[in-house]
Amino acid sequence: MDRLNWSLAIDLIMAVIIVWMLLKGRADGVVKKMGGLLSLAVGLLLGKAAKAQYAELVAERWLTPAIGRLLTHARESLGLADLLENLTEILNKASLPGFLKVNVTENIASGASTFLDSAVNTASHEVGLRLSGWLLFFFTAVLAYVLVRIIFNGVIDPVISNLPIIGKINSFMGLVLGAVLGAVLSIFLLWLAYHLVPALSQPGGPLSPESVEKSYLTRFCFQLFPGLFRIK
Repeated sequence: MDRLNWSLAIDLIMAVIIVWMLLKGRADGVVKKMGGLLSLAVGLLLGKAAKAQYAELVAERWLTPAIGRLLTHARESLGLADLLENLTEILNKASLPGFLKVNVTENIASGASTFLDSAVNTASHEVGLRLSGWLLFFFTAVLAYVLVRIIFNGVIDPVISNLPIIGKINSFMGLVLGAVLGAVLSIFLLWLAYHLVPALSQPGGPLSPESVEKSYLTRFCFQLFPGLFRIK
């Protein structure tokens, strides 16, 4: 009885998601729904394009120099210059042949400084490039998403919704699209639960084979998409 209750509970959750998306789609209409999907697609595409096109420029012009100054300041705060001077003094006082004293200290000082300069430059460039890429992607994607949604919700949808026949078609198609999106969302959540919580599919669990057989929507999803749920 417990397994049957669990199976019906999962079916009920899926049904609620589908009905909720269906009603929301009917209220919004297909224009708003398509506007939301198109806004997301345009935002992602433009964000990716801006990142690829301008990340290097923004990094080199603004971010990399600023990050380089911060890293240089941090490096100087560690007292590297004092360390090299002390090391040079120690080696000069050591019982080494004269030619080694000069060469060793100069090589150590110049080599360490060159290495750290190179490390600071490389780190500044990499951090600046990554940061500029993410910032460009985020802000461009959000801006494009908002603009496209404003166009659909504030301009196109009011015109379409007020047309007698077209408005009804818009509402009906929104209902259909909402039902489809609800089904996709419920299947996705079922897939997440199945793969992220292995205990659910263990014997006696709500997503175990014997429990799924006693369900309706869940069993239909498992049979329709066997590859997603790896039925054995």
